[in-house]
Amino acid sequence: MQAVGSLFSMGEYVKAVTGPVHMVDFGGNGESIVLVHGLGGSTTNWIAVADGLARHGRVLALDLPGFGLSPPGRDYRLETHREAIENFIELEGAPATLIGNSTGGLLSQMVAAHRPDLVDRLVLVAPATPPVLPDPRLDWPTAIRLALQATPGFGTAYGRRFINSHSAEELVRLSLEMITHRKGRVPLDVIEASIDMARIRKDLPWSAEATARTATSIAAFYANRANYIRMIRSIKAPTLVVQGVSDHIVSPTAVERICSLRPDWKLVQMSDTGHTPQMDAPLRFLAVLEHWLSELGARQSVPDLLVGKVPS
Repeated sequence: MQAVGSLFSMGEYVKAVTGPVHMVDFGGNGESIVLVHGLGGSTTNWIAVADGLARHGRVLALDLPGFGLSPPGRDYRLETHREAIENFIELEGAPATLIGNSTGGLLSQMVAAHRPDLVDRLVLVAPATPPVLPDPRLDWPTAIRLALQATPGFGTAYGRRFINSHSAEELVRLSLEMITHRKGRVPLDVIEASIDMARIRKDLPWSAEATARTATSIAAFYANRANYIRMIRSIKAPTLVVQGVSDHIVSPTAVERICSLRPDWKLVQMSDTGHTPQMDAPLRFLAVLEHWLSELGARQSVPDLLVGKVPS
């Protein structure tokens, strides 16, 4: 595990086409493993699994424009965030294994569809997904809060008031209650780093706007279901989908729906886990990922004669 102070000192900025992007290199060798956080998240969301992932490649986490320690880009449209990720991978080494959580999962799908040359393997962790109605597993209080957050104009004011009325410690506690199933399982260093990040972001004038306007762009993207489905069907990279059964933000019903469109994708539903299994069930999350990587490697190493190829 990385110590809190060392995590921030490890950070650096890369000059992407959308503007400076803050990133943390968690170490490891080989192919890049790029980690993309969700709405309101940051590089701190990956601390608990970074060391384990580093056994499989060079682990790089980035803060999306306007989130974490990255300044805003030219706007908060999903296309701008997608472009930042694509340029980041180009700068740091392509192709990459791309792992995205929540909004990061949606953006990772967009990257894989738009620039398949950049994505070798795709891991979607509770990817942001259009709701399926009726859905008995949908958490309506959370859905209503997310809808308010995405309301143009109102969302930014709502978010700023929420940030100003809570301490950094309270903001992290409330966030963990929403995104994890058992917040008491989140490692202490993750909590401490998250509080440090929350203290910094309370003073950033764009923190509420970044969340609200990105949420608005997500809602607009969902509105065109046909384009969304075309995107899902166009992805070529081998894909693992990891979903917490107790997720209050993205309903398992919605994730099952998108996976039904891609029976070649592997869906793993983790019991006793919420929206961020990499935070409240890191060891189990790593076990799921490593098992999939092992299966994928075994399939890709089938001798040429078994797949009808003539050896040179």
